Amino acid sequence: MYEPITLQRLDDFAEVNKEYNFLLKQKAGLERKLNSLKSIDYSKIKVTSGNAHKDSEQEQYVLKLERINKKISEYKEWLEPEREILKTQIARVKQWNYRKILVYRYIEKWKWAEIIQDFFEFEEDYESEKNNKYKDTIMYWHRRALEELAEISSKPYEPILPKQLTIQKK
Repeated sequence: MYEPITLQRLDDFAEVNKEYNFLLKQKAGLERKLNSLKSIDYSKIKVTSGNAHKDSEQEQYVLKLERINKKISEYKEWLEPEREILKTQIARVKQWNYRKILVYRYIEKWKWAEIIQDFFEFEEDYESEKNNKYKDTIMYWHRRALEELAEISSKPYEPILPKQLTIQKK
């Protein structure tokens, strides 16, 4: 069964993608911290009674890094195929401006102001109308794009391979 691409599905993709990128930044920070720590001489660590979990700072960082790596791999397994599905389905939308809005907003994570600017920046009345007329236009296109995407993605899709050009020799 084909699951239609709805606003909820696009938002879920965007949220998981944000979390994935956040974890990548956390991982890089932890790796920097780990590389800056000096090695530990375990013979000099004082053991106090009553606490069996005497982890060093390095060990704590390594354990946290392992948890982050596990979560990153889970997200990556889900994100890559989902991104391809979304791109393929968005490419089926007929109007170029609808496709562009969907890609900018959900795949590339642009803000609404950036999208409005990209479409209408060179219009004469852009500065005075960017929060009125042009914002309304973009929001209308966005709603229509979501409707069209949900309708298109609910139907089976057979990828069409591009035809290979033949070179004629003279």
